[in-house]
Amino acid sequence: MANAAHTLPDNPYESVGRQAWIILWAAFILFLFLLLGIPFSINWYLHNATEPRLSQVETVSGTPLVIDSGDQSTTPVLGALTLREGQLIRTDENSRANVSIYTTSEAVNSLATIQLRSNSELLFQKARTPRFGISTNPDEIAVQLPTGRARITGDAVDDRDLRITILTPQSTIHLQNGSVAIAVSNDATEVSVRGGTAEVTAQGRTVVLSNGRRTVVPLGEPPSAPQASSQNFINNGDFSAALAGTWEVQSIVDARDPSSVIAGTVSVVESGGRMAAYFVREGEEDIHTETAIWQPLDVDVLDYDALTLRLDVRLISQSLPGGGIQSSEFPLMVRIDFIDLNGNAQFWTHGFYAVDPIANWPIRDGERIPNFVWYEYESPDFLNSETFPRPQKVTGIRVYASGHNYRSQVSGIELIAR
Repeated sequence: MANAAHTLPDNPYESVGRQAWIILWAAFILFLFLLLGIPFSINWYLHNATEPRLSQVETVSGTPLVIDSGDQSTTPVLGALTLREGQLIRTDENSRANVSIYTTSEAVNSLATIQLRSNSELLFQKARTPRFGISTNPDEIAVQLPTGRARITGDAVDDRDLRITILTPQSTIHLQNGSVAIAVSNDATEVSVRGGTAEVTAQGRTVVLSNGRRTVVPLGEPPSAPQASSQNFINNGDFSAALAGTWEVQSIVDARDPSSVIAGTVSVVESGGRMAAYFVREGEEDIHTETAIWQPLDVDVLDYDALTLRLDVRLISQSLPGGGIQSSEFPLMVRIDFIDLNGNAQFWTHGFYAVDPIANWPIRDGERIPNFVWYEYESPDFLNSETFPRPQKVTGIRVYASGHNYRSQVSGIELIAR
């Protein structure tokens, strides 16, 4: 019976030596990894570790709500409330809120503020600063503005950069030091820079806005080219189109039986190379009438620095001298309706006349201008008046002739916000 043959390796220690070398090299690589990786990891942590900034939301008016991202619980903001990452702030038509991100754990000096307007939502994503002073990374603040209006202002401290990111449904906005006003609707995002610079990105295109510039980002489109941030809120103020659709014509007759009284009329005419609204009333004397055009507005002006009214006036005739016995019946008047910061309805008026008043008849909120010539008028700044309460919203403009008989014209009506 033949013996079974057994094959032995030429060198029984070869595989053992190979394993030893593998272990040795693995240990050496691990040593190098630890030698280099631990300091690198420590260095990375020292440069990239962050901690949250103290952030608070407080009531400006009404009762804003804070909605928690976890259980969707809702907390009314009755004073000041500490804000956590992931919480949503919501305001209704009667409320406004202010978010402050502070430089220290004491709520004294703010790093950034967010003024949230009425009918708005703000998702607070983060407000973080590097944990260690060795880091050169910036302070970072990130929020989402799904709808509404907000004014966001940031100012870096301690030589550390500040980077604020605002996400809207149509765009991404990056702000460093400065101030930006943002208005978001279903159709577009509008961004206006009040100081510093901002980058606005959408659909692969980025525009850089400097102070006094703005851009509009329609849904699904890139941002428009930068343009001047001043805006005119009046539609068809040059009367290049018919009154219908932009201006509502109103007529008032102060008589027991107004049906038998000739009322005033208003029409669009060409006058001195421009189109104008022409107010005419020629009828019985000693009857008070008003002939007006009215344009409703719903304009939030809190984010602007200046607001002025401009218009051109031409007076032709007036039967009642001055502004009447109560300084309320001018051949041409303009009225702006506002809501002030306290939510109260306010209005401002100004009248124009060419015939001097009777002795002892007062002139209030009116001025004398020449007959038959176009007179350019610019109002005081409504947002910086020492005597008039600051508006938060403009609700309408009324241009009218008031008195007995009159003929007057107006053109070039602009309500300019900057």
